[in-house]
Amino acid sequence: MIARPVAGARRAGSRAIDWRRAAELLARGVPAAVVARQVGCSRSQLSRKRNQNTAFRRWVEELEDAAGERDRDRIDDLRLAVHAAIETEVRKSNVRVILWLADRLKLITPPSERTPEQELHAIVRGLSPDELSEFESLRDAPPEADSGRRRDGGVREHQV
Repeated sequence: MIARPVAGARRAGSRAIDWRRAAELLARGVPAAVVARQVGCSRSQLSRKRNQNTAFRRWVEELEDAAGERDRDRIDDLRLAVHAAIETEVRKSNVRVILWLADRLKLITPPSERTPEQELHAIVRGLSPDELSEFESLRDAPPEADSGRRRDGGVREHQV
């Protein structure tokens, strides 16, 4: 007589599945196929466990929440460490850190990002006193129809 398999019975020699470990892996975001392979079950078994076992689902949720809290705590600790390090470097007058911080806080405008008005002010500040007085004299002069001057400062030749 041949022995028939009994539904729900385990095969001899099969190892027990560590469902707690499976929940931990799932909570960390490990793909189901990888979890199933690591704990020694099929993907369909793992899927059934997830869908039908409320205790298993609760384990996964609790572990996800705990991992989220740990991550938030680590980020908060890191944020405090970064603030302290920046503050220390600023107190030491570390110019590179100060310039980086000023840039990040948008306290300075790089030349490439200046507005036309800012660019004009920079040009005017760079003029010599003679150039500045000539520039200011243009303010009161009537608009130029054709004074004979080229834009590059030379004199145009008049056509006869």
